[in-house]
Amino acid sequence: MTTDSPTMTREKDGWLIRVKMGGRIQEVRCTSESQARYFTAMLTLNPLKPTRFRN
Repeated sequence: MTTDSPTMTREKDGWLIRVKMGGRIQEVRCTSESQARYFTAMLTLNPLKPTRFRN
C-alpha cells in the first residue's frame, strides 16, 4: 500500500487533512490548527487504514 504525505488546508470552519492511501483519500477534520498539526504528524508516522464507513 502506498501513502502520500498528508496535506493540511484551512477552511471556513476549521482545518482539513487529506492523505491518499492505496487509491483512496482519507480525510480528517479538525477545529484548531494545533489539532490539525498533531493529526498530520500522526498520519505521517503511522497512516490510518481507510474505513468502509462514510459520514
